[in-house]
Amino acid sequence: MLNVLLVIIGSIAYGFLPIFVKNIIAYNFSSLSMVFYRYFLTAIFLFIIILVSKKSFKINKKQFIELLIFSIIGLGLTFFFLSKSLLYISAGLSNMIHFGYPVIVLLVMIFIFKEKANILKFLSIIFAAIGIILLTQVVEVESFLGVIYALITTITYGAYIIANKRCSFSELDTMVSLFYMSLFISVIFLIAGIFTGSLQIINNLYVFGNFIAISLVCTIFSLGLLLYGVKRLGSSLASILNMFEPATTVVASIFIYNEKLTVNIIIGSVLIILSTISMVIGSRK
Repeated sequence: MLNVLLVIIGSIAYGFLPIFVKNIIAYNFSSLSMVFYRYFLTAIFLFIIILVSKKSFKINKKQFIELLIFSIIGLGLTFFFLSKSLLYISAGLSNMIHFGYPVIVLLVMIFIFKEKANILKFLSIIFAAIGIILLTQVVEVESFLGVIYALITTITYGAYIIANKRCSFSELDTMVSLFYMSLFISVIFLIAGIFTGSLQIINNLYVFGNFIAISLVCTIFSLGLLLYGVKRLGSSLASILNMFEPATTVVASIFIYNEKLTVNIIIGSVLIILSTISMVIGSRK
């Protein structure tokens, strides 16, 4: 029961990510700046954690290249487009659409890597598709760009999940691989920010506190608890319990930003949650 509780706590912690991002957006920080500061701070904290725990930083050339590519595509661009989507749509809606990424993973595994399909996997795709359609119907036409950005994150994060299964860096300690990814992202987005003139200096303690929360609470703390749960409970149960993440964002958005909870949002959210559960059970079978 304790292990289940720890995974739920980690999932809830990650669910507050869009809330903290919304807080920073209110101070007109660019998406490039948000990506840079999140992963720059994460890299610093992870460097200290790895040193204290005396883990090895050693990686080979192949792992270096894979980590560089998928850090930018899988984590950097995902957070970039997630923060862009929050300029147009609510935090709850954005995160719920983003949680359609397991379907992208499933489609790639079936059609490219020839993974066996069954009725539960097909139901997963149908649930997710209907759920996302219902969610997008609550968005005004002028805000639809936010939906596009959120949908892009399902592809970029899906690529990261697949890479974790298929690439050689999956053999590394998770904290070590996340450190290198955070380091690569911060360097690339620092350069991009300087060249585009969109990198901003943090001159506000409230904004700095939100960045610290994103780095420590929504990245290192939540990931650590989830990985602990995967080891203790298995990936299937841990994945289902991780559905507390988008649910947390929806509920927190309602109470913090007084966002409306419509029938479409309720039904669409339930269908996406059922989609993930069907996919997990179908994969296990």
